[in-house]
Amino acid sequence: MSRQLDQLYRLQDRIRFVQSREKERDTVPAELKDIDAAFRERVDAVEKLRGRLKQAEAELTKAEAELADHQEKQKKFQVTLKSVQSSREYGAVLNEIDGAEKLVRSTEEHVLALEEEIEATKRDLSTREASLPAETEEHEQKLGGWRTAQRAIDDELVSARQEIRDLEAGLPPRELAEFRRLLEKKNGLAIARVTDGACSACHMKVRPHALQTLKAGLDIIACDRCKRILYWEAPPP
Repeated sequence: MSRQLDQLYRLQDRIRFVQSREKERDTVPAELKDIDAAFRERVDAVEKLRGRLKQAEAELTKAEAELADHQEKQKKFQVTLKSVQSSREYGAVLNEIDGAEKLVRSTEEHVLALEEEIEATKRDLSTREASLPAETEEHEQKLGGWRTAQRAIDDELVSARQEIRDLEAGLPPRELAEFRRLLEKKNGLAIARVTDGACSACHMKVRPHALQTLKAGLDIIACDRCKRILYWEAPPP
């Protein structure tokens, strides 16, 4: 039992190590946050411009089709006007023509506004895209030290993750599943060391009989208060 508990404790240690180092790797250092944030804003601005350009071009295609449809209806009403027989029909067709003309004018204005927006967006996007490679290179240079540290952490994580896999392979599936469940429930701390006769997580004193059982490696003992698995390590001689 003691060997299995040793494996579980080491597994927890490696899991927590990986989580800690991943967080360190992915967290921008305080002194670089403003630099990184400013660069991210420029990249986001380019992406938003690309998205808006694509959207505006789609809107323009739709508006041009609507304009062609309104103009066709306008022509049909004008042809119909020549063949009406009564003043009532004449007035009704004139109303239709007037409505069609209003739709044509408003759609033409919409088309023109979209064309102007597209041209302005293309100019802005072209300027930003042209400067982005140099900005990216400058950004990476400023973050060079952090990038080196990130690569070093990645190298550490490779061996740590392999050790996790090896430890998991050597544990019975049922015990491993229970450990994983407890690890998630207890915010990454499923096993707590016994320090000065108490649980190091919640500081609850361990009953003497339970402590003796734990020291003898006869059974897995849980803390009476926090229910974490207790781990006792003999002091060095």
